[in-house]
Amino acid sequence: MSEAGILSNPRSSPLVHAQYFDGEAVLALGDELHLLNPVAALVWQCCDGASSAGEIAEDLAEVFGADPGALQSDVLQAIGEFKSAGLLVPDEDGAGASQTLSRVLTAYDLDCESCKEAQPRAFRTVLEFGGHLVVIGFDTEAACISVEAAFSSYVVARSDIPTVAHDARPAFSLTLATSDVDARGMKPLHLLYRGGDVLVSGRNASRVLNALAPYLALHGDLSGAGVVAIPGLVVAQAGTKPGEPVMLLQAAARLTGREQRLAKAGIMVADSPAIWLDPVTNEVVVGAPGVSFDSRSLMSHAEGYPQLGADISLLSSGRYPVHAVSARGAHDPLSVLLAFAPPNEGWPLAESALEALDALLDRVEIIEGNDIRE
Repeated sequence: MSEAGILSNPRSSPLVHAQYFDGEAVLALGDELHLLNPVAALVWQCCDGASSAGEIAEDLAEVFGADPGALQSDVLQAIGEFKSAGLLVPDEDGAGASQTLSRVLTAYDLDCESCKEAQPRAFRTVLEFGGHLVVIGFDTEAACISVEAAFSSYVVARSDIPTVAHDARPAFSLTLATSDVDARGMKPLHLLYRGGDVLVSGRNASRVLNALAPYLALHGDLSGAGVVAIPGLVVAQAGTKPGEPVMLLQAAARLTGREQRLAKAGIMVADSPAIWLDPVTNEVVVGAPGVSFDSRSLMSHAEGYPQLGADISLLSSGRYPVHAVSARGAHDPLSVLLAFAPPNEGWPLAESALEALDALLDRVEIIEGNDIRE
């Protein structure tokens, strides 16, 4: 195959998930798996959109101490096979196609251990939000229609959805129980997933449907919304309303699995992937900052599903002053900052979040040992 017959500067598709084992690689695109030998695996890693096939051959020649001409045919063959399998960003539309693909947010773009287990869904919609095309999957068409109505200002028209988004595994998905007993005779739950991880499990469908907005907010323009995101949990005494004090807790994992203990203690929580802190007022914002949606559509749809029991009490959307911050081993501002440090480099506005928390600590009580991880 000649270099003219393939992509000029091959770029790997962001929809492909790669795993490397002893020099070889396995590429996953949807339900398809592709096994690469060591040479092809190196070629794949060089498909960054900045190098031609000839330049990739030269780079590999340096690695192997070989003649670039001898590797040229192997490189061309590998890139040709990548293209045929749909593993590369097509360049027929130039930079526009690459930019569109890079914006598609799917399960593989999310930092969760089981995202590779995210299952395709019978129905899906795509929201254009925060510079991303967010793929959301559903088990029923009615749930899909309800979410599209609630988030109508973000919905991408069917005709404008890139083909790759139709085939990609959803970034978020909803499973709503249709009966109060499942096939095993057990009481089911309504579930919101991110990739393959359960984010929120609820006994009332309204809770799970409304929880989607705060998780979308984490991928949006938090700076424009006037908040920073701090890893952790907002809790308060039963009956707390906007304007009344709350506490910030270190939470190393999601809320699911701890709700029964918190509910028995009479604790209210905010259903959110992070603490939204306004660095100007030092208030916590409960809700979905920067996300405009109509909760009435979601509430109306939720009425069609069974009530499976009582959920933990949730804080209403609004602003709350902070009276205390608590974490295991936290006894001074520095230890609190370490306890609440963002979990990864991709955390939004991480530096600004720590600066805002540092300023807050001058005003609130620090309580040691009230972590909820156990």
